Amino acid sequence: MKVLARIGFGSILLLVLLSAGLVLRAQTPAPPPQTPAQPAQPAPPPDAATSDENKYKLAVDVELVNVVATVLDENQKYMENLKKEDFTVFEDGKEQPVSFFSHDLRVPISVGVLVDTSGSMKHKLQQALQTVREVALSLSPQDEIFLITFNSDIEVRQHFTHNIQDFQKSLKDIKSGGETAAYDAISEGLQEMKLAKNTKKILIFVTDGFDTRSKITATETEHLLKHSDVLVYAIAIDDDDNDPQVMRVEKYHVYHYMLGQLTGISGGRVYRMFTGRTFAVQGVAQLLLDELHQQYTLSYYPPPENQGNSWHQLEVKVNKPGSQIRYKAGYFVNTANKSGNN
Repeated sequence: MKVLARIGFGSILLLVLLSAGLVLRAQTPAPPPQTPAQPAQPAPPPDAATSDENKYKLAVDVELVNVVATVLDENQKYMENLKKEDFTVFEDGKEQPVSFFSHDLRVPISVGVLVDTSGSMKHKLQQALQTVREVALSLSPQDEIFLITFNSDIEVRQHFTHNIQDFQKSLKDIKSGGETAAYDAISEGLQEMKLAKNTKKILIFVTDGFDTRSKITATETEHLLKHSDVLVYAIAIDDDDNDPQVMRVEKYHVYHYMLGQLTGISGGRVYRMFTGRTFAVQGVAQLLLDELHQQYTLSYYPPPENQGNSWHQLEVKVNKPGSQIRYKAGYFVNTANKSGNN
């Protein structure tokens, strides 16, 4: 009986434990069934509209061509109050619609002054420097100016500054001597002008108009000017045949063809002065600044086919009887101004 009792008790205990295990197993949630790995699906094709949009998106920026024009009447007076409708712009003989038009009488300008200090300027240098002083004194606080002198060598005497006193100091202790590297001076001036902060950029070339020393040629200089958006003005100081002081030394007359070529490419002009006629100093400076404030800007988008480094001829007409107009001769596509031709 003891053996049976022992067996019965053990069986009962085993049944109890098995039952408990079944209960616990029933309460524990079964793990989710494993799904077989799916092969990677290719990305869906792009939407047709999006594809076309990207296909035809231009990879280049469209830049304005800005043409600066000075208009005079038959009496050589500036013509004011002209409107956009008074102008017609042609590129390579084809009329272009003018998108923007302005006639701002006072916009900030960046001025670079190139002063010839060669031996031929000996009796003209002080007059040249005084003219430059008058120009500098007429600038506004928003304008900036730099100074380069040149003879056999090129010297940047003052980088761009708004401080007219600093600029005036750079005009001190300048002496004449040596030969004339005029073309090299223009090249250096165009390099310095790349630091300009204003849209309107002017080079003032004060010389008697000879080149005897430059490393670059006239043709190379004209090429540089055609690639730039800088207006070039020349103040040509000529020997006065009636000046007794000049009569005692060799006379140097202005080489007008060279100066006319350099200024004409950009749409500028030549102002002529004579040695010793000091009354003209202030007048020439004022004439120059008056012109800069009387210019019209005509802007248009170039034709889409104008690609590559090619020259495009410009022509501007004014429908006013007796009018005379000056403007840049043309432009290269790769230098169509990002912010202006002037």
